[in-house]
Amino acid sequence: MHMDQPLESTATPAPDGELRLTGIPWTLWRHVAWELLRVFAVTTSVIVTVIAFGAAAKPLADNSIGANTIFKYVTLAMVPMLQFAMPFAAGFASTLVMHRFATDNEVVAMSACGMGYRRVFAPVAILGGTLCVVMLVLVAFVVPHFWTRMKELATADATQVLIAAVGRGEAVVADKMMIYADAAREVEPPAGLGIKRRLLLTGVAAIELDQAGGSSIATEFTAEDAAVDIHETPRGMVAKISLMNATVVRPSEGAIVTLPLAEPEASSLYSGFERGPKFLAVQEIFALRGDVDRSETVNNAKRPLVAVLGELELWRCVEPAVARGTIELSEPGTARAFRISQVTVKGGELRPAPGHEDFLLLETANGKEIRSAHASAGTLRAVSESGFEPRFALIIPGSTQTKDLVTGLPGRWAPRIDDLLPIGCTPKDWSAVSSVEVLRAAREFPTADGIAPLPAMRAQLPRQLAKLQLMRDDVVWECDSHVANRLAQSASIVLVLLLGAALAVAMKRAMPLTVYLLAFIPAVTNIFMVSGGQLLMSDGKVLVGSVVMWGGNFLLFSVLFLTWRRIVRN
Repeated sequence: MHMDQPLESTATPAPDGELRLTGIPWTLWRHVAWELLRVFAVTTSVIVTVIAFGAAAKPLADNSIGANTIFKYVTLAMVPMLQFAMPFAAGFASTLVMHRFATDNEVVAMSACGMGYRRVFAPVAILGGTLCVVMLVLVAFVVPHFWTRMKELATADATQVLIAAVGRGEAVVADKMMIYADAAREVEPPAGLGIKRRLLLTGVAAIELDQAGGSSIATEFTAEDAAVDIHETPRGMVAKISLMNATVVRPSEGAIVTLPLAEPEASSLYSGFERGPKFLAVQEIFALRGDVDRSETVNNAKRPLVAVLGELELWRCVEPAVARGTIELSEPGTARAFRISQVTVKGGELRPAPGHEDFLLLETANGKEIRSAHASAGTLRAVSESGFEPRFALIIPGSTQTKDLVTGLPGRWAPRIDDLLPIGCTPKDWSAVSSVEVLRAAREFPTADGIAPLPAMRAQLPRQLAKLQLMRDDVVWECDSHVANRLAQSASIVLVLLLGAALAVAMKRAMPLTVYLLAFIPAVTNIFMVSGGQLLMSDGKVLVGSVVMWGGNFLLFSVLFLTWRRIVRN
């Protein structure tokens, strides 16, 4: 800008004979702001594009996204990358623009006309405040949505994920199934069967676990060829595998069979991911912090304790019946019921009541007696399966004198009867209870032995208690760290912008890139300190993490203050 342009202000003589500029120099401010915005926009576009392609490098290398989705992925990545690009682009723009003003002696001319440095730097500060608000809105509400879209795009293509895993020699985990293959290729699925994609696998080995996330192998499958049909359901992608000429092994039964076609149960291949604080808008973070039971991590840590408490509640439910010497059990969903009389229970072991050699077993169906037996020993075991309430299993290994009451002939009592509940008693559903109440109840776990096998149930409690408490704390720390991180990031853009402008004026005889380098070093240091502080806070070191996180902004402010003092003094 040249000083012969109107400033929309008035120069008035001061008592000492110098001119003082009064009023607001709107033309000057508009000119400076326009130059800053122009350079800032160009620089931000370049940096964001480069960083967005860099963000796509890993999922592209892992084959998590294909060539048909790379452009969409990069486009989505541009918005989250703004939070990293904007501070550096702002610092570069203020350095370049203010350095040109300083080298053209326009800053000196403004000062000679009576403009204080606060007014000279006012458009920079105003733009910095505006960008701070934009940045805050961006990281608090907009960026989390795009992080979520990017994550969904990188994981939603179940077929691409499976092919990529096979290519890397890794197993595909789908609920209770783990699938290995030497090679995989996609073929056109048959029409009219509701199949979204079909894969043909060669050299296949599949393992079915006893439960999702479990470690015990229920069934092993091997086959030269297999077909995987992927169906899209409202709950996510479901994979149905069909193995041709398969060898099936059940380790628990010691059985090996060969089948022309083996079809394990369909498994969920992709059903979304847990949206942690990184993927949540700020109001959702506060909601999660106020109710940590929304977190799937907390619920996963709660399940083992829920199972133990559910088993204990089941035993408490049957205690009055044991005191009477007669236990009545039913099989939900059927008309079958079982009665055990003349019995005592200690630690889950069934024994004849005092004065009796055996205890009596009676099975009924629709109220009609169909089978009876005498037994001298047995076990009543509370069993918890993932996702289901605890049930009793009645184990009678040594039953004698079994009689079929329908025919009057000798019969056979089943050695194990599962899925039993006490009649006339409904145990408390601990899965619907908050994690705080679960922790309290687990800490009050009884110490005196009774009819339940308490020592075995109590053995895992300390570790499970510590894990659930840690998961609860982790969610709170993670929420706090992300909120503080977003605030610190937003504050940094003002400081970087002002620092670049101040250094440009203070070092007008230096090269612009040299000046920017001096502003770039504390800006990069701030980024590392903000990220490091967030990690410390998420690990529970809240005070130390806060100091480190805001220490980066304090470093920027300190350098800015020293530079400002030098400008004012000279």
